[in-house]
Amino acid sequence: MKKIKDFSPGEDATLILRFHDVQIKKTNSNADYASFLAFDGEDTIEAKIWAFHEEIRSKLKAGEVYVASGKMKDYQGKMQFNITDIRLVNEEDDIDLSAFYEYAKIDVRKLQDIIEDYVKKIDNEKLKNITIEVIKKHYKNFFLYPAAVNVHHNYFSGLAYHIYSMLTLSDAFLKLYSYLDKDLVYAGIIVHDIGKIIELSGPKGTEYTKEGKLLGHISIGAHEVLAIGNSLGYGGTDELITLVHIILSHHGQMEYGSPKEPIVAEAALIHFLDLTDSRMASLEKEIEKTAKGEYTNPIIAFDRRTFYVPDFNKKE
Repeated sequence: MKKIKDFSPGEDATLILRFHDVQIKKTNSNADYASFLAFDGEDTIEAKIWAFHEEIRSKLKAGEVYVASGKMKDYQGKMQFNITDIRLVNEEDDIDLSAFYEYAKIDVRKLQDIIEDYVKKIDNEKLKNITIEVIKKHYKNFFLYPAAVNVHHNYFSGLAYHIYSMLTLSDAFLKLYSYLDKDLVYAGIIVHDIGKIIELSGPKGTEYTKEGKLLGHISIGAHEVLAIGNSLGYGGTDELITLVHIILSHHGQMEYGSPKEPIVAEAALIHFLDLTDSRMASLEKEIEKTAKGEYTNPIIAFDRRTFYVPDFNKKE
């Protein structure tokens, strides 16, 4: 079966694709159409279904793998797939469905061991107990959920891998800047995105839940940690207050969704680490599918800039 990269604008195509971020929208004439992203196991393409009748509506579900037919189109310099017909992949197709889902680069069991080892390194009793209770409450989903719908770490165990990456990066800063509190940094990193477990629907066909749309992961996470800290008798302590501050401020600026800007050193570090890892992960995804000597697709995390991939072996 051909892949997205095998087609050019104007060509008819039949592809096996996993649909995600499915949205039903309205045309200027008030007719329904579907807009979503489609993944072929290697690349992702924006897809539309304009003839959106009830039969199509009944088949369409985020997270499922389909045989989709339609035509490739050039839209504002980017290829788009206009789909006319879909059907779910069945056993007769003899397709390995696991190839259409993305997973963290580290096995989930190893991620569990690594993150649990970091919890053990937290010496402050209050911070350690809060962190343990947060993980215990959401243990399975903590290591299963993605970190986003489609921006970064949007795959099975993406949230845990994002936390692992930030913890790994933090060690260099902790070694260099001795005034930073290791316990608060580790605890803050581990719980900073805990609200995403409630904000998102899960790793397959990830969508925003009602709570996610109305409350957002920052406010959800702050409430979760505050409630757990209070239940442990830590209300009013600097440990609990600064940990919640880290959650509230980890997006850095109010215009980026943070109710508070970081005014604790460890909160500032965690904001930098979160921003760095999310952006570099977005860049990595594009770099990996771009040939040396070529430019990436526009990257949303970098204001839609395209990045050049150097080819040092290229003959002039």
